[in-house]
Amino acid sequence: MSEYVIVITPTGSDGKPDPTGPQTTVRVDTTDGPRIVELTVRAAGGTGLHNRALPMVDFDLLVRAISPGSAALNAESVPSAPVSLAPVTPDEDRPRPYRKMPETEVVVAAYEELDKSVGAVAKRFGVPRHTAQAWVGRLRKQGHID
Repeated sequence: MSEYVIVITPTGSDGKPDPTGPQTTVRVDTTDGPRIVELTVRAAGGTGLHNRALPMVDFDLLVRAISPGSAALNAESVPSAPVSLAPVTPDEDRPRPYRKMPETEVVVAAYEELDKSVGAVAKRFGVPRHTAQAWVGRLRKQGHID
């Protein structure tokens, strides 16, 4: 069995894991093709979860990224920084850095300046396309952009 465990933990402004933020754990089995076998979101500190605190994760892209020989990825959806996803045992914790969105006005201005291109926004801020898509989706829901 080939398995990956991905832990997504938000970070504070100091770059360290935020113990009060939600933690998302995704366990993917790639034995017979990639499939998510566990998805857990935990509230920290007993505060509960609010829908605005939930991380926006592109699970389809995440699963495709760890699929051996996947041709489904294209240049726009590959992170600009090198990513190493080695198989881990279920006991290991390797948090993925949280990509905090810059100030709303900065992202809105970049989106407008770049002809409303999510891919261009991703390149401008050095994040994966799915992260920029999540930012744009959030700003759209909040009414900051069309």
